[in-house]
Amino acid sequence: MLDLKERVIDGVVRLGADEQRLLGGLRAIAHLGKYIAPTRGHRRQLERLEWAIDHDHSAIQLVRRVIASNNQNYLRRLAALFVEHTWEGHRQRIRLQKQYGVGLPGFIVISPLADCNLHCTGCYAGAYGDREPNLSYHDMERLIDETRGWGSRFVTISGGEPTMLWRSFPGEERGLRELFAQYSDMLFLMYTNGTLIGDEMAAEMAELGNVAPAISLEGFREQTDARRGEGVFDRVMDAMAALRRHRALFGASVTYTSHNSDTVASDEFIDMLIDQGCIYAWYFMYVPVGRDPDLSLMVTPEQRRRMCETTWRWMNTRPIFVADFWNSGALTHGCIAAGAPSGYLHVTHRGDICPCVFMLYSNLNMHETDSDTPLLDAIRSEFFARIRRGQQEQQNNPLAPCQIVDHPEVLKDAVERSGAHSTQEGQTLLDGLHPQVCARAAQWRAIADELWTTSGAWTGLSDAYEGNGWLSPG
Repeated sequence: MLDLKERVIDGVVRLGADEQRLLGGLRAIAHLGKYIAPTRGHRRQLERLEWAIDHDHSAIQLVRRVIASNNQNYLRRLAALFVEHTWEGHRQRIRLQKQYGVGLPGFIVISPLADCNLHCTGCYAGAYGDREPNLSYHDMERLIDETRGWGSRFVTISGGEPTMLWRSFPGEERGLRELFAQYSDMLFLMYTNGTLIGDEMAAEMAELGNVAPAISLEGFREQTDARRGEGVFDRVMDAMAALRRHRALFGASVTYTSHNSDTVASDEFIDMLIDQGCIYAWYFMYVPVGRDPDLSLMVTPEQRRRMCETTWRWMNTRPIFVADFWNSGALTHGCIAAGAPSGYLHVTHRGDICPCVFMLYSNLNMHETDSDTPLLDAIRSEFFARIRRGQQEQQNNPLAPCQIVDHPEVLKDAVERSGAHSTQEGQTLLDGLHPQVCARAAQWRAIADELWTTSGAWTGLSDAYEGNGWLSPG
């Protein structure tokens, strides 16, 4: 099997030099793969790939962009990710699910530090208030090794600002650069403000070929500088230019609020990201967590509706991978937090294991256990189990997936019944803000139900939402 996997990966990379041969090869793989797909979901993905190639869908135009703009190091890692993580890794996670009695997530998010060279309004990492401690290099190895044991080959690095650790962790000689080289068979998505990425770091990322920075933007210059500081937009443009020069894979991370949602939902903005070389764009809705949360920054239900409709349209019309952490729930069967199968969990700079980067609550710290499997222990915990139970019992529409802002009663109940604690001071989400968040959630669920059941936009996903209490898209 190992030889076959390597032959498939080598073949895809070789074909990368010839776009038409690559697309022809991918179509052949999709056509044949349908008959050996491990699950119905995998088979559906291959059927869509075959259809997309035949119809020159925007996703295929994106493949062309990836081939043209990224070096072979990235092409190899992307091909390997599909074979080793999505297929072989999935089989391994299914086997382990039977052994452990609980499903396993597809990836984890690690925030090794809270420190940052910027101070952006509404940042969930900034909500912690402190700048220390941080995870050590050994802590990172411990977490990645456990995740790799599940067959996962994908880890997300967040912060704080992780590029501050590029050369070395505090008091250590090794940094993220060495960590990524050590785990060369994995792909790392790294959220960054981009201001520390210069020509040298961009060249090193391209040489590694397994780290894809997601650079934060709030819109154009006016919106970005208003939230992140004067001159930040221009520094981000410089970072993207450096990454383009070295043919490194990168994208954007966009936080939308009531103030900038119209801007970042405009075609002009997404086209700017494409022009700058972004291969993907992650959209994140402002969530009122942490100290002094500002409820006025939450998008209105109508603003969220526009974002939902727009990002879905872009997926089908623009050569860039766009995903909204909330409004793309239709593609992930709803909420993916708390270690849901194929989902994820989050480890903070203090070692607290949380269901989600925005759920600032935990009942297990990796530093307070001698267990070799702290992540599995958290997944099995009552706190995580209650979040997952809420996903199953409360969700009937994947456009309203979130256990924080769409079903806030689930998070409140899970925290109170399991004894989980807030991972930072001043958290008001479960008390002072709770009634207001509940009211906003009810307003959105009414709009989401109308969108899901009458717009017709998601009818292509009907077979994925048969039974189990889901509303039918139509």
